[in-house]
Amino acid sequence: MAKIIKIPSVFVYDTKVVGVSKDNQDGSSRQEIIRNEVEEEDKLSLEAEPDNAFDPNAIKVLSKKGNQIGYLNKEMAETILPALKNETEIHVTAKWVNGEKMLGVGLRIELVS
Repeated sequence: MAKIIKIPSVFVYDTKVVGVSKDNQDGSSRQEIIRNEVEEEDKLSLEAEPDNAFDPNAIKVLSKKGNQIGYLNKEMAETILPALKNETEIHVTAKWVNGEKMLGVGLRIELVS
């Protein structure tokens, strides 16, 4: 008898976090959070923000401790939002953290279906 092996499909996106120079609603500095809580290869998370006044498709990027470091850009948020709503398995990794005056964070987002 033949065995059926399901191999998941993976969609990979490389992008960067936007809004890293802003402060969070609670007044915390995203730059300080990045400096203290984000290193290359860290596992990060995403959270939809449907009540966002500027974009109902907004998706927050959170540090491993759950603090917001910024957002996905508008186009990437539109791509990822259906996966978040459908509870697709999503892996988010900090691929780079750098900058002199302003720290930035690059992401690798993997959607596993």
